[in-house]
Amino acid sequence: MVNTVKKAEGSPNPQKVSEVKGVSEFKLENGLRVLIAENHSAPVATLLVVYRVGSRNEAVGNTGSTHFLEHMLFKGTENHNAEKGNGIDDLLTQIGAYWNATTWFDRTSYYEVVPNDFLEMCVELEADRMRNLRLRQEDHDSEMSVVRNELERGENHPEEALEKELYAIAFREHPYHHPTIGWRSDVESVPMSRLRDFYNTFYWPNNATVIALGDFTTEHALGLINKHFGSIPTAPHAIPEVYTTEPPQEGERRFEVTRAGDMPRVWIGFHVPEATHDDNYPLAAIRHLLGSSFERSSRLYKRLIDTSMAAEVFARHDDLKDPGLMIVGATVNPGVDPVKVENELLDELDKLAREPVSDVDLSRIKSSNLKGTILAKADPSSLAFMLGEAESKADWHWLMNYDDRFDAVSKEDIMRTAKTYFVRSNRTIGYFIPREEDDDNSLDNESDLESELDSIETSGSAQNSTALYTATEVKEFLDIKSIPVSVEFKPQPASNYGEQVKKVVLSNGMTVLLMRNPGTESVGLAVNIKAGRYFSQHEPGSLSEIIGDLLPRGSQSYDKLKIAENLEEMGIPGALEFFVDNYRVGLGTHLVVSDLPHYLELLSDVMRNPLFDQDELDKTKIEWRARVVEAKMNTRSMAWNKLRQALYAEEHLFYDKDFDDQLKELEAVQTESLHATHKRLFSPKATILTLVGDIDLDKALKLVEKQFSDWKGEEPSAIILPDCPLPAKAQRIEIELPEKASVDIVMAHPCTVKRSADDFYAARIANAALGQDTITSRLGQVVRDKAGLTYGIYSTFADTAFGGAPWSVSLSANPKNVERALQLVDETLADYMAKGISKDDLAKESGRALGSFKVGLSSSLGIARVLTEFEFLGLGTTELDNISSHYIGLTKENVDAAMNKYFQPKKAVTVLSGTLAK
Repeated sequence: MVNTVKKAEGSPNPQKVSEVKGVSEFKLENGLRVLIAENHSAPVATLLVVYRVGSRNEAVGNTGSTHFLEHMLFKGTENHNAEKGNGIDDLLTQIGAYWNATTWFDRTSYYEVVPNDFLEMCVELEADRMRNLRLRQEDHDSEMSVVRNELERGENHPEEALEKELYAIAFREHPYHHPTIGWRSDVESVPMSRLRDFYNTFYWPNNATVIALGDFTTEHALGLINKHFGSIPTAPHAIPEVYTTEPPQEGERRFEVTRAGDMPRVWIGFHVPEATHDDNYPLAAIRHLLGSSFERSSRLYKRLIDTSMAAEVFARHDDLKDPGLMIVGATVNPGVDPVKVENELLDELDKLAREPVSDVDLSRIKSSNLKGTILAKADPSSLAFMLGEAESKADWHWLMNYDDRFDAVSKEDIMRTAKTYFVRSNRTIGYFIPREEDDDNSLDNESDLESELDSIETSGSAQNSTALYTATEVKEFLDIKSIPVSVEFKPQPASNYGEQVKKVVLSNGMTVLLMRNPGTESVGLAVNIKAGRYFSQHEPGSLSEIIGDLLPRGSQSYDKLKIAENLEEMGIPGALEFFVDNYRVGLGTHLVVSDLPHYLELLSDVMRNPLFDQDELDKTKIEWRARVVEAKMNTRSMAWNKLRQALYAEEHLFYDKDFDDQLKELEAVQTESLHATHKRLFSPKATILTLVGDIDLDKALKLVEKQFSDWKGEEPSAIILPDCPLPAKAQRIEIELPEKASVDIVMAHPCTVKRSADDFYAARIANAALGQDTITSRLGQVVRDKAGLTYGIYSTFADTAFGGAPWSVSLSANPKNVERALQLVDETLADYMAKGISKDDLAKESGRALGSFKVGLSSSLGIARVLTEFEFLGLGTTELDNISSHYIGLTKENVDAAMNKYFQPKKAVTVLSGTLAK
């Protein structure tokens, strides 16, 4: 039966097609498919537009066109563009949206996560760029080098090199042969006419699905989508179908990638059927059984990491629209023969065909899959992305039926599937072999292994003697038009987190925060313990990090395997992996509410009674050695390590030791020192535990008290950092690493800004306008958008908790473009410091800060993390209600004063790391 929904004025009636598990499908007259699901747990909306076009639709000569076109869709339409100050990036920045786009084999997706007041803005922007893109030659020319730098950054990583070669060799006829980003010569040479043809062929409503999830009514969201998309015509032609099929492989294929690198890798790929094939469910079960480095109960972990043969393992099931690949792989530890690791991988796969899976293992992975789905669906954004992937490879009903099909998998199905697909003639095996280098390379600096390096780019300031641009050219680059604030911010009702949060300090000094967020079937949990690097910095061997690594590897009541099996059954295999930062050891996870009692029991035992088993310590040392080997060939971590050595005294918290010294100290660590440090640092008085979700507050508190009330411990020591003087003058350091397609650059100096400072928010806005966002900030507009010299450029405060951490500007660039990029960074900084922030940028960045904070609270876990952080910093739970007041009163004078106080680029150290142009 087809239902008709009331139409928006001037648009045809959308038709309701079906509704399953809270998701409703509608179809517009022009063929656009619309999926809508309400979620009222947070005032946030997610909009996702999926086009059924990816690298699967490309051929030799235009590979990478889908991805290149994805970039071009941010360059503007006649209605919305940067020149008018109302381009998509301009508008979304002002409201604090989280937005991006991704390209894969079968689809291209564009998405926004925004405060729900701005859903219509997103709908209007997406409808506008579906058919009204300008596609100008000048935008193509500048963006080409940006896309090329993205390609070059990928070439720096062995995993990306292996993936590209594996698909290219496993697929000879089908277009999955081509990498999504394209072959370099195509990326560099594709003409605008080809991109325009691609756009006019595939970007039509009858080749797309619009997905809206969040805090709105279905009628409201459908009305907006119909209003803005309904008048777009259907494609005037049939959407081209991909008719090429890959013939069966007729024998094993092998390849090697040999280049400068860290450790060998072994990857094995097997052809598997398309996503809609019945065999994909037992193949997915096999993926669960094989596992990864983060699943300690999994077969590959036990076979290769537990035996110290591999540093990392993974199993990956690429279920695509057409037949794809099942891939298993490992990063081989130093001194281990890759051939032996290959044989172990193959034997584990063969074992699946020889021996039935145990009832216990099969039951555990089914429970893990089901609970993982419940947790993913609790977050509207996660569900939107899942629906988008389903639409690209099959349709959304495939996702709705997935868990039932997975639950029906039998032991016999798994054995049959393994026998069918894991055969010699169906496999392609690839090795990454690091090229031997001379031992006299002067790599005298080491890697920063901190988590912050996983999320920041790199950049620098040049001390050039030769001008690379004329004065007129520089002025043109810096002539950035102020972007008018074109978004109307409606007065928002004051939030009342302070009233909703229940704070309890147990008799032993442990702080517990509880908040109800009903309707999600889940709970977000966050823990912070004052036990980070600061508290063990004067003890040899990075003890806080080692303790964090070892906590989930065995406790008084549960050995490592039992911990892992329990977590996998809950659908949260990594939920006891602790982070360690400068001041805290902690974690954040979400879980199904019914699992909360048992999870708290596990958490308590792991935190309070770790074994620190000698065998596990020995394995950890092997893993750390492997990380160091990898870091020595990583351009970003090398740059940051050398930078920290140049900025800080050896006894300072933010100083990084030489690799050799780190390893010597690591080798000397004994279990006795771990027990002693754990006893000293891990204390209820140092701990904050937060629960937010579908809970009864009093019952949840009793669960916490049951597990933690008898814990005893001392008060943590106060945090007092020594002063960090600025460098006397600017300095430039170069690190030569062989065969790197992209150079990482970091410019930084110590910064005294603190989270508790009166001018913290002014400093945050000053930095945001300069470089928080690589698209809309001043640095991004000059170095990426106008000059096209980098894929990403950012300015960042590394750690503002207690001051002293680096403030940095960072980017990556082709070796030939390094000096040009550095000159523009210098000129942009000088111009910004001289003129200060514009009033328009002040309004824009204040709006961004408020909106992004709101979006960050879109899940129970997000709320739990923020509550825990604010409590740790001494800001209190009511600070969540006061955020807007900190930004509303900011003036240009406030921000400029903070800028001049905290930014000192003329005294910064600049580090370049990579294969530098001579």
